[in-house]
Amino acid sequence: MPSSSTLLRIDASIHATESVTREVADTFERHWCESRPEGQVVRRDVGLSPPPYLTELEHTAMFVPSEFRTPEQAAAQAEAAALADELFEADTVLICAPLYNLGIPAGLKTWMDRIYTDIRLFPGFGFTQPLAGRRCVVVSARGGAYGPGSRLDGWDYEQPFVRRHVVDILGMDLSEIFIDLTLAHINPKLAHLVDVAGQSRQAAHELAERLALEFADSDSEMDSDEGVA
Repeated sequence: MPSSSTLLRIDASIHATESVTREVADTFERHWCESRPEGQVVRRDVGLSPPPYLTELEHTAMFVPSEFRTPEQAAAQAEAAALADELFEADTVLICAPLYNLGIPAGLKTWMDRIYTDIRLFPGFGFTQPLAGRRCVVVSARGGAYGPGSRLDGWDYEQPFVRRHVVDILGMDLSEIFIDLTLAHINPKLAHLVDVAGQSRQAAHELAERLALEFADSDSEMDSDEGVA
């Protein structure tokens, strides 16, 4: 684990303003920072500044010994290492992942493709869970209702995808924040659920605040234990 508190925030919304995931993530970040005056926040926006799609160059470069890489391959590996370093240097990762067309945003998927071209994170040689013990909070905004009992229950393909990567491959401790019915105010078919949408949004902000403070308490207990030792 890093010696000082570092939050890596990854935004995947394609909206610069009026983004619900950014809004809820702001709540988490604000309380995280207030409880850790010495902490630092590293931001990467793969929604507004998406990384280029993975090509054969990036994929094959990782298997070429460093002394035999072309300048282009060396540059590709340096870019992958920079992305992976951000993960290794953070003790908490905040991912803003709105549900787009039932799945993960393209920019976030490309970011994942690229971090896996760093051999330290590459899952092809076995799931070593290189980030075990780190915390990850995923904020997901969904235009409709996808929870248990809803008509679209099981149609959210982003949630299982993210869990496979964050938990099973990288080994992180995952906390999820869902905001449902974010399109209720513009979709006539959902107009009768505007109040429910507001409640979901408010609950998400409250959960974001609670998680940030719980993490702070956990960090304090860890520091206290280390001091006793």
